Amino acid sequence: MKMKSFFKLGLILFSMLASQQIFAQKSNPILGGNLVLGGATGDFKNGYKSVSGIDGFIGTGSKKAFFVLSTGYYSYKNQDDNTHGKIRMIPLKAGFRYYAAKKIFLTGNAGLGLLKDETMSSSKSNFVYDAGIGYHGSFSNISLHYDGWKKRNTDGTSNTIQLRLGFALK
Repeated sequence: MKMKSFFKLGLILFSMLASQQIFAQKSNPILGGNLVLGGATGDFKNGYKSVSGIDGFIGTGSKKAFFVLSTGYYSYKNQDDNTHGKIRMIPLKAGFRYYAAKKIFLTGNAGLGLLKDETMSSSKSNFVYDAGIGYHGSFSNISLHYDGWKKRNTDGTSNTIQLRLGFALK
């Protein structure tokens, strides 16, 4: 990892520690995990078909607003004519989950994604982000997310629309 990556990771960890102080008075934990399924959008769909994977999150906050940390494992399936092969990514994100209504939440996360395609001998890190809306049942959780990462050598981003099915305990 380069110095920029360490800086970004340090910023995420600092945010986590700062949020612990903010929510220390009346802290409620939240914990969850999801199965992730989705499709590529924009120019990204010219090289890739779909995404599948898992993710998990842990956080703290009030009854309506939570600071969360998340990680996971995503695999992006390539189109048949794409010589780079599939991409694997491990995202490390920090963000917020806000309950706009009793069971409806809005979420946004940003951080660092460790990416590797089948032709590379090493991984690289990119800025990653997502925004979503979801429904939180008793223990179940379903949400729709716009997820992407910033390209490094060209303009633009690589994006997917994702359905996340899982559980959330708060």
